[in-house]
Amino acid sequence: MSQIATHDGKVISVSPDIVKVEMHVLSACSSCKAHEKCAFVDKADKIVEVETPEWNKYNVGDDVIVSVDEGLGMRAVLLAYLVPAIILVAALVTMSVLTESQALAALVPIALVATYFLVLYRLRDRLQRKFTFGLTKAGNENEIMQK
Repeated sequence: MSQIATHDGKVISVSPDIVKVEMHVLSACSSCKAHEKCAFVDKADKIVEVETPEWNKYNVGDDVIVSVDEGLGMRAVLLAYLVPAIILVAALVTMSVLTESQALAALVPIALVATYFLVLYRLRDRLQRKFTFGLTKAGNENEIMQK
C-alpha cells in the first residue's frame, strides 16, 4: 500500500475543473528551536493547481488538504535530478575517452541534458496527467485515507 503525503493549504481561486491552492511550505529545519533566527530557513508559498471534477464544492478562502502519493514524489525526483545527472556523467566520461577536445567533452554532455529537459517539456501534458494531487476540505481527513 502506498503512503500519502499531505499538506495544508488555502484555496485562492476556483474555476471549472481546477482549484488553485496556496501552501505555506517550510524546510525540514523548521522543527529546530533556532529556526526563527536562522538565515538558512527556506520558507516559501507554493501554488498548486488541482484538477478535480468536484471543483464547485470549494470556495476561495477554504482551508483544504492537498494530498499526493509519495511514490509520485520519488518519480519526480528521479526524472528531474537522477536521470539528468546520470546522462551528464555518462556523456562526460564517454566524451573524455573518445575525444581529445575538452571543449567538445564539456559541450556534448550539456547538450544531451538540455535535450533531455526539452523532451520532458514536450511530454509535460502526459506527465501532468500522471502527477496528480488530491484535494479535501480541512476536517475531512478520513476521505484522504479512503483514496
